[in-house]
Amino acid sequence: MHSVKIAITANTIVCILKFLVGLLGGSASMIAEAIHSVADTANQALLLIGLIRSKIGPSKEYPFGRGQERFVWGLISACGIFFVGAGVTIYHGISSLLHERMPEINKWTYLVLAVSFLAEGYSFYVAYRHQRKGDTANLAVLLEDGAAIFSLFLATTAIILTKVTGQYYWDSMGSIVVGIILAVIAIILIKENLEYLIEKASPEELQEEVRKQIASFPLVEEIKDIRMIVITPDSHYVRAEVELNGYLLVKEMEASLRDDFETVHDFGDFLQFCSAFANRVTRTVGAKIDEMEETLMKKITYLKHVDIKPS
Repeated sequence: MHSVKIAITANTIVCILKFLVGLLGGSASMIAEAIHSVADTANQALLLIGLIRSKIGPSKEYPFGRGQERFVWGLISACGIFFVGAGVTIYHGISSLLHERMPEINKWTYLVLAVSFLAEGYSFYVAYRHQRKGDTANLAVLLEDGAAIFSLFLATTAIILTKVTGQYYWDSMGSIVVGIILAVIAIILIKENLEYLIEKASPEELQEEVRKQIASFPLVEEIKDIRMIVITPDSHYVRAEVELNGYLLVKEMEASLRDDFETVHDFGDFLQFCSAFANRVTRTVGAKIDEMEETLMKKITYLKHVDIKPS
């Protein structure tokens, strides 16, 4: 969340400066950069909403909480990058190319570019420091800021070429290339968020860690099946089907079974004994599974929901 807040602040400042210089000077590349910053700010605001809402805990309506909502807002943000950021930027570049307008380039143009480099660079550094697998919000900031830095380089190059050659089309082409970069980033982010929304499997190394821990329980004789999905980068859900060791299970009830067996004198007593035994087995299995689930969540902190079922 820290990297998203930094990115919003940096893009808001840069956006205002770019629009002032772009509108006053008529530079397509600078207007494209300003639109890029507007899209980035709006999209990062959506990411922040998703992060805040994803922290809402379990409720009757949402028993597993709203952790995956961050991916919904991430998907909306990515679509915004594609349709608003990329679409408007490319359109503006083509429009500028067709109208053959020569932009005004002065010292303020270069000053804004320099400030933008510093702001976007710092935001990129923060996002890079906080990156982790499965955090699509931070990935969005990282990619957007990386693209922003590269786009600033392109815009600077386009503006310099326009100034040196006197040809307006360099500035327009810079705008179009920036838009194409945004479109590529949007497609990457759409794909990433979509994968987690359809319950993407947790990384194999995390699954292996959970598998080893379940196998270490004395009562577990064999793991028949295990499925583990990502809820958020910090929380995972696991469902395991295990075969329990019947001998150890009976040993848990040996003392009480011995007492009950001594009361068996005829077939009627035997039926009553079997009924009591079945009830006792059910309760014992339930208690042992609850104990294993609780132990698993204590030892592996990223497991927020555990469901172990006997096969």
